[in-house]
Parts: sequence; structure tokens; C-alpha cells
Amino acid sequence: MPQLTKTVIDRSFHKESAYMVWDDTIKGFGCKIHPTKKTFVYYFRSPTNKKFSYITIGVYGSITVDEARIQTKKFAHSVQIEKIDPRDIKNAKQVEVQQSFLFEDFWQIFTEKYMKERHKPSTFKMATYIIKLHIIPFFGKKPIAEIERKDILAFKDSLSHFNGTCTKCLRLLTTAFNQAELWEYIPLNTNPCRGIHKHPDKKMENYLTDEQLKKLEKTLLEREIAGIASPYTISALRLIIYTGCRKGEILSLKWEEVDLVHNCLRLKDSKTGKRVIPLNDIAKAIVLNIEKQANNPYVFCGDKPGTHLVAIQKTWERIRKQADLPDIRIHDLRHSFASFAINNGVDLIELKGLLGHASVKTTERYIHLTNKKLLDATNRVFTQKIQPT
Repeated sequence: MPQLTKTVIDRSFHKESAYMVWDDTIKGFGCKIHPTKKTFVYYFRSPTNKKFSYITIGVYGSITVDEARIQTKKFAHSVQIEKIDPRDIKNAKQVEVQQSFLFEDFWQIFTEKYMKERHKPSTFKMATYIIKLHIIPFFGKKPIAEIERKDILAFKDSLSHFNGTCTKCLRLLTTAFNQAELWEYIPLNTNPCRGIHKHPDKKMENYLTDEQLKKLEKTLLEREIAGIASPYTISALRLIIYTGCRKGEILSLKWEEVDLVHNCLRLKDSKTGKRVIPLNDIAKAIVLNIEKQANNPYVFCGDKPGTHLVAIQKTWERIRKQADLPDIRIHDLRHSFASFAINNGVDLIELKGLLGHASVKTTERYIHLTNKKLLDATNRVFTQKIQPT
């Protein structure tokens, strides 16, 4: 086999299967001719584990034959004289480069490799907003490997008046630095967020009373009859009330996900994945009353052809004002469904299924409702006060 030169490599044509063209002056140096590219490699016996292996030097075209030969000589010297595996050297250099990355550059990688794959679009949108507003301005220009615990504490102090936002940011940062460790952008066990106290989440939960539900139903009916609100918005709100679904699950509902034969909705995607939602008689009647638009796959149609309803907040604000429900948010309709369910004998395991929670731990946030129900029950055991004898 002749010495590897540009001419030799240019004359080595691509084939369906890869094959090697070896150099006759440096043992183990060769060019692998793939079906679509040509790659310089160095085969050697590792001085650490005595096994044959190889290291990729570069793609022909990106580096020249002479450059590849020089690098191969360095690798051969490491193996034969220094007894060092060249892959260890290459990995160390790569880690050194990665740890010099600015935080904002790492965050782009984290966004593409982790956030876009793991987060739902709505969650990703929310996270992106607070990242651009708070995280990047604070950490962006700092090398990721130089960010320390004191920096995280300073960031936390900067958001001391925004506990909810601060907690969301700290959770994102903790996950990001965990991945940075895994991908070797920072040394192992150096996550600067480790041990930083996060503010507990404030669970804002308001519940409709029976009387408030009647007021809301009356208001929805009046606005529907008067034609001062979209019938799709009215129906969407009603379906949230009587199914306990999340707003996004209802607004993006498609007709192909509606199974009136088996009285259920079969969501192809939700916050917790695929989900089957049983339709009670009231919910089924709501769905049957919705006008189906030709060439629109969505149940609750938007203003533009073929789209679904998106913005209902302004309409809801007018509705809750008319119904005298100033503290009730749309998401509280879901909480109210849970409250009504528990008050009517539904246990936590059943409620977990109705609400589509991934685990009963999430459903246990309603356990205080169960306790109140039990307290009322024990008070009903004795209808008259027992006097001591």
C-alpha cells in the first residue's frame, strides 16, 4: 500500500460499503472511504486496556492529508512513548473547550437538546419567557464552569420580591446544571444550585360554591341568548366546568377525539400524555349542542378558518364580573370540579383518573376537602349535643 497522499485519496472512489486505504509509513494511519465521505483515522492498541481501538482524526476536505499525518504522529507518540490513550487527550481537550463556554451558549444547547424534547409547547413558551427576562441577563456572559453557589444566591436575592418566578428560575437552573454535569460542561458534583432553598409553591385554589355555580350558569345562559359572547367560548367554559379538564385540553379538542358512542373524549395528547375523559350526561349534552364547522377539525373553532379557539380570558373576565366571581380564574373551574366530586362521594383514586393526574400525589392537594367532608360526617353522627351525666 503506498503512502497516503491527496492523489491516492482522490482516486479512492466511494462504494456502497466503507473500506480502508492504509498509509505505508505510519502504522495504523489510514483513510476510511465511506459511501458519502472520507475520514482519517488512527488504529492502535490502547496502553490502558491493551485493546485495539481507533480515534477519528478528521474528515478529508476539512483537514488535509499532511495535517492528518502530523496529528497521527502525535497520537502515535502518546501511545508508544508516553503510554497515554489519545482518546483521553481528545476528551480532555473537548471538556476544556466545553467548560470555557459562556452560559448563554450552553443554554442554547440545553434548549435544543433538552427543553424542546421534554417540555410541552405551552410549558416551553412560559419557560422561554422567564429565561430571556431573568436568567440570560444575569448569567449569560459568564463562563458556565465559573458560575458558583454565591452567584446563584445573588440571583435569588435579585428576585426576592417574586417568589413564584424565582422558584421557576431556580428549578430551570438546577436542571440545566445537572445536564451540564452529565454533558461535561462542568465537573461532576459541582452543580452550584445544589442545596439552594427554593420558595414553596403557593397553590392558588378557589372553589365555586353551589350558589356561585348557579350564578355562573345563569350568566353563561344570558350571554349566550343575548349573543354577546361566542357560542364556542360559552360551550368551552361549560365543558371545563363539567369535565374538570385543563383549558388547553378543551380549546384544542378535535372532533376525531370525541367518542359519543362510549361517552368520552380520547385525547391524543395532554399534559400527562394520552388521556380518556368520561363525559357525564351534562358534558355530553354540551358537546351535542356545539355547531360543527365544515373543514375545521376542531370542536371549538377560532376566528380564522381551520383554527381552534385560543383567547378566552377577556370574555371570562366579563363573565365572572357579571356573575360576581372576582376571584375565580378559569383554572379554578377545574378545582371546583374536584371539590364537587369529593363532596359527592368521589374518592382520591377516582378523582385522579377524572382529572388526568400522573400520580395520586398530585391529587392529594385536595385531601383537605376530603378531611372537611369527614369532619362534617362525624358531626352528623350526633344530631344533638350530648350532655355529661
